[in-house]
Amino acid sequence: MPLWKRPSPEEKQRRLEEQREAEESRQALEAGGLPLKARVRLNEEMSAGHPLFTSDLSTNEFLLTRQLGYQPLSQVMGSSIYHVGWQYARRYTWNTSANELITLSQAHQHAAQLALGRLQQEAALLRAHGVIGVRFTQRRYEWGSHLLEYTAIGTAIRLPQSPLGAQPFISDLSGQEFWTLLQAGYYPTGVVTGYCSYYVSLGSRMTQQLKGWWGVGGVNQEIVPFAQAVYTARHLAMTRADAMGKNLQAVGIVGMHIENERNVIEYETDNPSAKYLDLFMHFAVTGTAIVARKKEHHIPSLKPTLTLTDLRPGYYGQNRELTFNEE
Repeated sequence: MPLWKRPSPEEKQRRLEEQREAEESRQALEAGGLPLKARVRLNEEMSAGHPLFTSDLSTNEFLLTRQLGYQPLSQVMGSSIYHVGWQYARRYTWNTSANELITLSQAHQHAAQLALGRLQQEAALLRAHGVIGVRFTQRRYEWGSHLLEYTAIGTAIRLPQSPLGAQPFISDLSGQEFWTLLQAGYYPTGVVTGYCSYYVSLGSRMTQQLKGWWGVGGVNQEIVPFAQAVYTARHLAMTRADAMGKNLQAVGIVGMHIENERNVIEYETDNPSAKYLDLFMHFAVTGTAIVARKKEHHIPSLKPTLTLTDLRPGYYGQNRELTFNEE
């Protein structure tokens, strides 16, 4: 009996089909699009008429959207795993030097836009008006120091008696915040991002002054180049987010999330003998750009509420909240 078996014609055809699908998905991803299986799944869901929807909305958000007539269609996702190019940061200089790590900043910006773009493409295939409750996360891998991943997950919805726009909107606002925004006469247009990675090297001269027993090392003082780096990184990140908002013709950006990552690095050399103190700064901003639905609109006044939490555990250990509205 032979140790190997020749594949049947059906098996050969199946393998060729798998290779064709893999190649088509690869080309689509390289162009910033969706893999083949994702497009097939969404088209099948559209053809079936959404008999069962999936959502990352909470129970309260779902009930609120249904009460207002919004139809949750499906949970949509966009993801990008990105390789960051090499960029040298350490200077080994006598004087202080500072510069943006442009390669790293651009990698974050491009990976984020790829993930959000694929999220929007999934919503467009479902003929959704937009995506609400987007959870936008960034992840790095310990086994791959030059890799980063951005993932965006949200719920595609359809609005009642509203024409479809050119592209579905994207919003990281919750269901309640989205409802409040519409009641005030505004409409989300998209999620904007801004990233800046910045590196400051104090240089051996200033590091020696700070580390030495004599001179300025023994007194309290601000490290001005490090403080300036925070402001510079914030300015560059906010400028990029503002530029995206202007491209969307937005009147403002709401619900902004700001992340500020800092890492102080100490190292030294033997020949010549010198010590160095550097700062790596990564500033990231994310928010929802909005436009006014009409020039003149009335913002309803807020009704005060009083919420009491009953801390006594129930039968299953749960707590209760009682809310009193002013009539």
